[in-house]
Amino acid sequence: MSMEVGKRIRFFRRLRGMTQKELGKAVGFSSRTASVRIAQYEIGARTPRPELMKQISEVLNVSEDALTTPDLENVTCLMHTLFALEDACFFHVLSLAGNIELWSDIEDDSIPLAVRVMLKTWAELREKYMHGDISKEKYNQWRYNFPNIPKNESEMM
Repeated sequence: MSMEVGKRIRFFRRLRGMTQKELGKAVGFSSRTASVRIAQYEIGARTPRPELMKQISEVLNVSEDALTTPDLENVTCLMHTLFALEDACFFHVLSLAGNIELWSDIEDDSIPLAVRVMLKTWAELREKYMHGDISKEKYNQWRYNFPNIPKNESEMM
């Protein structure tokens, strides 16, 4: 397990307002060991088994994939993740009016349709959030549970 998984567990635990003990008990650890076990995962000293990762993600109400992102605090890892996205033809870096932007042509047929649809959905939901049409909580709920996308827009409101 990368250290990042532990950081993500801690991020979402804190976001949900839970203590280590509360999370540990919610996934089945005894009251006596709950805090210690979660602390070990958060610092990367232990690796949660796949079934425990599933339980943790369910308790924190996030996708398991949200817990296993690359280590984006490591600048080299971040850059190589961006390079991989460029290699996959999903994004290109541009310099526009003094800003650095990631750009994707959602009309480009070389990008898989599913990726184009997801990017378009993300852009639309981000715009709704920025204009106050949906709350930050609803926007984040969509992001953190991706790819479990609500079946209809009314679930976002």
